[in-house]
Amino acid sequence: MNGEPDNLSSYIYVPKVNTTDKINPMNTTNAILFVADKMLGKLAKYLRIMGYDTFYQSSYPDQRLSDLVREGRILLTRNHITVRQYSNSVFIDHDQVKDQLKTVDNSLRLTRDRKDWFSRCTVCNSPLSKAKLELARDNVPDFVFFTYHERIVFCPICKRFYWPGTHRKRMVERLKDWGY
Repeated sequence: MNGEPDNLSSYIYVPKVNTTDKINPMNTTNAILFVADKMLGKLAKYLRIMGYDTFYQSSYPDQRLSDLVREGRILLTRNHITVRQYSNSVFIDHDQVKDQLKTVDNSLRLTRDRKDWFSRCTVCNSPLSKAKLELARDNVPDFVFFTYHERIVFCPICKRFYWPGTHRKRMVERLKDWGY
């Protein structure tokens, strides 16, 4: 077996999500919850951009992954040993984010609805909220404030501001090129 999993498709579990049983305070359509292991930080960022609740840390204390999976999150991992430990996990066997997203999409059918894009903080995963004008005015460049004042959002946890500038346009184009 030379250290590689013999049949990875047997380690992919697609949970049945009954959205009527869950409270969805953000009114998002992305009911799938993820936890990405320490090797998948860029994938976690792009899933967050797409509006998916994706827990990620650069390292996990003992039992933390197990706790997150027990909470109903699907584990995304590049580790073929770890994938065997969790029935609700997806093995990611690619280096490029584009291919990693495709693996997740092939396993779980990610939504093509862009309604939830840019609704989560790309750094801490918290839901974003509309920024208060006076707070935004003091914390973003003048050009940004006067151009996007009605579309500036704020992360209440890590205090970052986001707006639909050129960086966001490049991310949207990249995701479109990848088929999303």
